[in-house]
Amino acid sequence: MIKESILVVDDNEDLRNLLRANLEEEGFDVLEAVNGNDALHEFTSKNPALIVLDLSIGQPDGLAICSEIRKSSSVPIIVLTGRSGEIDEAMCLAAGADDFITKPVSARILALRVQTQLRHKAQQPEKLSVVLRAGVLELDLEKHEFKVSNTVVALTRTEYDFLRLLMENPKRVFSRNQVTQAIGGSLEFSSDHLLDTHASRLRQKVRLAGGPKIIHAIRGVGYRLQNVTVA
Repeated sequence: MIKESILVVDDNEDLRNLLRANLEEEGFDVLEAVNGNDALHEFTSKNPALIVLDLSIGQPDGLAICSEIRKSSSVPIIVLTGRSGEIDEAMCLAAGADDFITKPVSARILALRVQTQLRHKAQQPEKLSVVLRAGVLELDLEKHEFKVSNTVVALTRTEYDFLRLLMENPKRVFSRNQVTQAIGGSLEFSSDHLLDTHASRLRQKVRLAGGPKIIHAIRGVGYRLQNVTVA
């Protein structure tokens, strides 16, 4: 059986060795990069199943690498960093990261987060030739392509799954736990701040493309689609 490969990007050799040992023990093939340019080379040439990315890797830094990868891929990206502020977390999510872990982290927790992201990715079924429409929004499930008024808008995998959940059931209100499960998060590690950041990022992308405010957060309940007419 072919092992799934994990790309670990960090300039700390001791940490890379530790992560390699832990992930190989879990059955993964581990690739390594010490800086941003190496990370992009490994990503384009090896096509890893998931990326564990440090922020402080020189220039280009982790945020720039995350943004660059998101231009062409929805591969899961887990940011592993010594920074712990909400602003840092929000910046990572805005750049397209799927998860944010503060160092130090136990081997068990990291393995759980990696497995959660990969399991969710593997469980996403393709519905061929199905296009969801709601007002000016169009989500092509075959191409994994999102359009606002016929303009293509790039989404991360997490944003795509969040929006797909709402567009498949446009009149329904989803609890925060239901959204967390849909985007591949673990309830143990989810937070209101994390979900609100995903929702805010989606709203901003749609509005920048000329669309309406599409996600309504219902305090104490969850989220639903709004300001769109279902086709």
